[in-house]
Amino acid sequence: MNRLVRALRTPHAALFALCFGAYAYFYQAGGWNQNSRFDLTRAIIEDRSLAIDRFVNNTGDRARRDGHYFCDKAPGVSLAGVIPYQVVYALAGDPRPSPGYLAWASWFVTVIVIALPSALGVIFLAFLLRALGLRAGPALGGAAVWGLATLAFPYATLYYGHQLVAALLVIAFAIAVQIRKGITPATPWRLAAIGATGGAAIVVEYPAALAAVAIGVYAAVLLPRRHLLWIVAGGLVPGAILAWYHAAAFGSPTTLPYEFSTMPHRHMGWFMGLGTPQPVALWHILISPFRGLLFGMPWLVLAFPGARAWVRQGARAEVAVSAAVVLLFIWLNASLVDWDGGWAMGARYLVPCLPFAVVLCAGVLAAPLGDTTLARALRAATLAAIAWSAFVMFAGTVVQPEVDGAIRAPLFGYHVPHLLRGEVSTSTQSIDMANHPKVGTRHAWNLGEKLGLPGAASLVPLFAWCIGFGLLVRRRARGATPT
Repeated sequence: MNRLVRALRTPHAALFALCFGAYAYFYQAGGWNQNSRFDLTRAIIEDRSLAIDRFVNNTGDRARRDGHYFCDKAPGVSLAGVIPYQVVYALAGDPRPSPGYLAWASWFVTVIVIALPSALGVIFLAFLLRALGLRAGPALGGAAVWGLATLAFPYATLYYGHQLVAALLVIAFAIAVQIRKGITPATPWRLAAIGATGGAAIVVEYPAALAAVAIGVYAAVLLPRRHLLWIVAGGLVPGAILAWYHAAAFGSPTTLPYEFSTMPHRHMGWFMGLGTPQPVALWHILISPFRGLLFGMPWLVLAFPGARAWVRQGARAEVAVSAAVVLLFIWLNASLVDWDGGWAMGARYLVPCLPFAVVLCAGVLAAPLGDTTLARALRAATLAAIAWSAFVMFAGTVVQPEVDGAIRAPLFGYHVPHLLRGEVSTSTQSIDMANHPKVGTRHAWNLGEKLGLPGAASLVPLFAWCIGFGLLVRRRARGATPT
């Protein structure tokens, strides 16, 4: 008990509360991606089946095999939602669904499955940055920037897999680095956790294998060989779950749902919609106002000097892993036939690599800049860039993360106009609706609205929460121990 009390008094606990509260504040309603995943969660509980036949008309993201419809995604998010949805389903009673039942149920499941591990991932990124040598304040600040000033924020409020993958991967990497640095002992459960979280990331989204392999190579090369057995053992559990699901739903442990997808682009390219990198895709996912990573998060250019600074500090292996993950996901996104991600905010396929990009950028915090005029100007420019990112992510999360792909500049073409009019939570597509009518009932909401606060006023509790816990993080960080 004393240990728990001490943990709750740390700056990491305050940072967790800050991020978790911000994520849980929003309910983004429906969309094809989250509807398809939630359909599988519902089918398992309500129909005791992996087929989503009863719900299939609310999504276009589906697979068809032997006359039955299935979710065309990796099953991790849906399977993780089974227990929290069973709790809601059991407590709701009959008749189901009652008015508003599905909205509250899907909000609760999203909070448990996505928001909670996402906030934990922020804490583990802080641990990782500390393990690499940053002081408490910069480490906590870097982690907070990832959690609230990148695409991690909007996607932590959606029943997608991207942000859950990012959290699982950074947890796996943080544990491996802490063990390598001798910060935490190499206990069997910690070693198994590396394999379990890396494997679970693949169960959530198949492309996570790119990062899991990079982390696995890091562990295999730099950790003692006797540790590898526990890491592999941890990975066998999610591997077995994935093999079982594939066999039960699609006939073979190695058959992916994409083989039966009704979406044409999954059958294009040379493998499941994957082709050769497209220059136009690179432009848009990195630079343009449409999906550009650097448009929304310009401070990511610090990855180059940051990586160099880390190398000088002796973190070559960690830089290699982080750079490999970022580059592999950029290659993957640029090679997809549907690289734009449909209704989306930013380059959503790059969300899993963002904590690794933050690791690279954080290297500049390890390099003393001095107090020259140039150094002060660089700090001011960096803070301005982070403030811009925070605004972009806030606007998208508050208004609606999923924006019609026909809008080529979502920030100024959709988010800012709605924000200036005080219009928040604008989604008109429910978790059980296939279409997104331009005019209709709003199905999205935030907790401020549920308290009776209208429009922009509904954000006041969120601001109070973030300011309060932000100041608490800062105060506790000043008194943090050196290790």
